[in-house]
Amino acid sequence: MSALLEAVVRLLYPKHCFLCNRAILPRHRLCENCRQQAPYILPPVCERCGRGEDACICGGHRHHYERCISAFYHDGVAKTGVYTLKSEDLAVTVDGFAAEMAEVVRREYGGIPFACITAVPLHPADRRARGFDQAARLGQALSRHLDIPFVPLLKKITRTQPQKELSAIQRSGNLLGVFDVTGPVADKTVLLVDDVITTGSTLDECAKMLKIYGAADVYGVTAAAAVLKKSAE
Repeated sequence: MSALLEAVVRLLYPKHCFLCNRAILPRHRLCENCRQQAPYILPPVCERCGRGEDACICGGHRHHYERCISAFYHDGVAKTGVYTLKSEDLAVTVDGFAAEMAEVVRREYGGIPFACITAVPLHPADRRARGFDQAARLGQALSRHLDIPFVPLLKKITRTQPQKELSAIQRSGNLLGVFDVTGPVADKTVLLVDDVITTGSTLDECAKMLKIYGAADVYGVTAAAAVLKKSAE
């Protein structure tokens, strides 16, 4: 494509990169810079935490969820994009991350018969303060990409200190008993969505509650995964 034609296309179709918001061509999701710098998580990945084998420190530790996968590491341009996801309710950011997550789901979870997609919920007070629930937005967009129904199965009944402010041990205790299940899940295989996974404590508590109410299996998928140091285990 000539430089002139590309300029005309950009003017007529002002699509934007979902990570940095630069103008891009209609057929792309990312600008050239973000395509080159985005910290994709590529196979082979750990069968538990979904990180690349060189970044995995989970040691095969089992959770209440079967496994979790993520599109990116929470670093660089992806970290910037996640910040936008959490702070601004932008359709381009939500759909861009959901499209990348859908590709990872097809690659890693292909053949698993998910009954529904659900999301880690915000407490109502936090949702009102933010104006939206980014994980629910991701789940709804992922539902459209995968043609799997989105069902809000969880609610957060207790407001908690933000997980990012706590140590790995504190993260688990911070969430005990704060989620409840709001819909039928018996014998269902559920795809559980969140924006970022660090130690897995949030997904674990949600998966535990879904299984207490009868869910058969719970698999996680997030937009990004934190790269953990040994001290974060």
